[in-house]
Amino acid sequence: MSERIGRLCDELRIKLHGMDRRLEALKANGAATFDQSQDALESQLDRVEQRIYDNRVTVEAANIRIKTWHQDMARGKKIGSATGRDLWTERHQAHLLEARADDAEEYAVAVFELAAAAADEAALAVLQAILARNDADAAALPEVELQNP
Repeated sequence: MSERIGRLCDELRIKLHGMDRRLEALKANGAATFDQSQDALESQLDRVEQRIYDNRVTVEAANIRIKTWHQDMARGKKIGSATGRDLWTERHQAHLLEARADDAEEYAVAVFELAAAAADEAALAVLQAILARNDADAAALPEVELQNP
């Protein structure tokens, strides 16, 4: 595995682990008062929305690279069969194998970038769902009438 792919795997693993920790903290936050947890949720929501916004150009570029890869595959430009590899090796065209490896790594990078963006989208969806549930639960509570002493 190339160093770049290894680094991306590590970054994705860290991102997913961080998301898992944040989700566990949200579940454990039930003991906090509604206002405190509501503020924490909204703050976290803002951070995730900002991260998604900041990464939009990277995601768009990754989508283009993936689409191009699939189009090239459909046109037969990416030879992945043993026959193609053997033919290239036999004809001393290692540079074609190198270009194929570079292309495959670029594709993998793009897919990892989309996976990281999808993790952010999933975190955003969970936060929105929790906030919506909090609103619904608060609306369902009977109003407590304050009595004047």
